[in-house]
Amino acid sequence: MNGRRHLLRATGVLLSAFALAAIGGGTASAQPTTKALAKPTVYTFGVAGTLGPVVQTEHEAPTAISGIKGTVTQIATSNSNTYALTSTGTLWAWGVGSNGELGNGRTPLYTRTAVKVLVPKGVTITSLPNPMPFDGGLAIDSHGDAWGWGLNASHDLCLPSGTVVSKPKKIPLSHVTLGTGARTHSLFDANGAVVACGSGDFGELGNGSTASSSTPTPVIGLPEGKVKTLTSSWGGSGALMADGSYYDWGYNQAGQLGDGTTSDSAVPVSVALPAAVDQVFQGGSGAKNGQTIAILAGDSLWLWGDGTHGQLGDGTADDATTPIRITLPKGALPAAVASGGYASYAIDHSGRLWAWGRNDDGQLGTGRSGPDQLRPVSTGLSLAQISSTAQNAAGLRH
Repeated sequence: MNGRRHLLRATGVLLSAFALAAIGGGTASAQPTTKALAKPTVYTFGVAGTLGPVVQTEHEAPTAISGIKGTVTQIATSNSNTYALTSTGTLWAWGVGSNGELGNGRTPLYTRTAVKVLVPKGVTITSLPNPMPFDGGLAIDSHGDAWGWGLNASHDLCLPSGTVVSKPKKIPLSHVTLGTGARTHSLFDANGAVVACGSGDFGELGNGSTASSSTPTPVIGLPEGKVKTLTSSWGGSGALMADGSYYDWGYNQAGQLGDGTTSDSAVPVSVALPAAVDQVFQGGSGAKNGQTIAILAGDSLWLWGDGTHGQLGDGTADDATTPIRITLPKGALPAAVASGGYASYAIDHSGRLWAWGRNDDGQLGTGRSGPDQLRPVSTGLSLAQISSTAQNAAGLRH
């Protein structure tokens, strides 16, 4: 365990070597400590929470989460929590709760067992923004309405009032199709336009200024056309267009914008890539990290931004202000990607999870804490989805 933090080791079931091998064809580094789990579905690994008065939980090995009822179809993380959506539209949460992040009207320090998020009666959640604002949650329902809960101190959730929102509250937007959030801001595609709210310190609202906004403000400078994906990180935002072009804006001190500079931008800038982008995910949880990972047409894998702990996967600890290409071992091709604070992840077409970067809290999912990994390593997990925001990660296996 990391002695420099006041951590409470989770009492959830740690996956044994047998269980890891059963789900991923790999071998865990730790000796078996419990009976193998027959069909675990959702795992959490790394550290969830923030330093200070909030007690953190650490899972050095991927841990199966109990309490979820139903078939999970989607997962998403914030810096301190994980959310799981089931096929019936029911939403579950676990992790820190001191700012109402659990969405059940209570504010416990944390919970290791999933609790139901109390959306209003008659509301069916259909998708989860991924990632979420720090210490907060977002959801989109079947009518195109967006909901927010948790910490709203900087109007992170696009809610005009309430510092702590302990149950989901409707956000004043309509026809919402996409959402995302990180740190203290959120983005939505509503009525066919991208809007943002919250802190604008680094230009992350994309409205041409560094002012904050308590109400949704239009992002300016995006090209005409449909937005396919919205993504976000600490101080950063991005939009993947339907034609495969990618634009980002906000914090850029380590080349996070991928435009060859280290200057912040309060308006979207185009990232030059050799092919259309299929998937993209921004990572970053503070001023000293931040990296983006993307899959291009043809299944090539590209990254840029901060590389201090090897999270760019090129064998160095150098930053990259323009995109660089890396390859996964053994000819594996990426099918899904995610990026958190100092770490990056890729699921290949066979379902194997590869991870690289910082691993001091077990956030790579290899079964134990360890040194930085400068190139992708196999975790032994087989997953359908992966999400990460800070030093935490969550995985879903169908």
